Amino acid sequence: MHIFMTNDDGIEARGLRWLARELTALGRVTVVAPDRERSSSSSSLSLRQRLYLREIHSGQPNLQLYSFTGSPADCSKFSLGYLLRDDLPDLIVSGMNNGFNLGSDVVYSGTVGAAREGLFAGIPSLAVSGTNFAEEFLERAIPFIKHFVETMYMGQGYRGLLNLNIPNIPAIDWEHVRVCPQGLQQYTNAVDEATDEMGRVYYRVAGSALPDSDRKDDVYYGHRGYITVTALGWKQELPQEEENLRRLIDRRIEK
Repeated sequence: MHIFMTNDDGIEARGLRWLARELTALGRVTVVAPDRERSSSSSSLSLRQRLYLREIHSGQPNLQLYSFTGSPADCSKFSLGYLLRDDLPDLIVSGMNNGFNLGSDVVYSGTVGAAREGLFAGIPSLAVSGTNFAEEFLERAIPFIKHFVETMYMGQGYRGLLNLNIPNIPAIDWEHVRVCPQGLQQYTNAVDEATDEMGRVYYRVAGSALPDSDRKDDVYYGHRGYITVTALGWKQELPQEEENLRRLIDRRIEK
């Protein structure tokens, strides 16, 4: 098996490096990740920039590491369209991300944006996120991710994009997995105002994720100690609105 990996926390991120080493037990792993943190970059592409690739010695024969100066989606598009075009991967794994990507946050997530490129190329993909990069947590979460890949993609042959979020719970196992619809992740104090050392007011996009949801979706379960799995696509249309839209336009034409 050939697995392509990337992330949005950067090539040096502990979650990426640990997971890459774990997945070498399943086959060859090629990592192309941003040279620095590129969180919340969604599916952005660097259309007017020069992008540079640097190989990093991994010390393992079945693990290739590359640092790339582009966004997470750049890493995927560059790898699938150029670097690995004659050796396409069987699976894309983006992560492990430092922090959840639940509900509507997948719209902003560079981790999910990089994995989404697999849908365009017809390659099964997994975006995976966890509570944090604490060693104790990663030592328990990383083996489960490997087993998840073995079960869902190698064993069951799943062909789409899955978004997997793992909380720091005592038992990271299949008994705590919930298959969920995508929810709405709301925040409190999303914009923070402060003053710098020169006395100038500045703003930061931050905030705290709210655990509540009006239905039992990935936001609800993720904040209540369950491992969540959500199937994602790339289409954003609303078929149920088509007829209403036609009526509104027809009404305008009649006037």
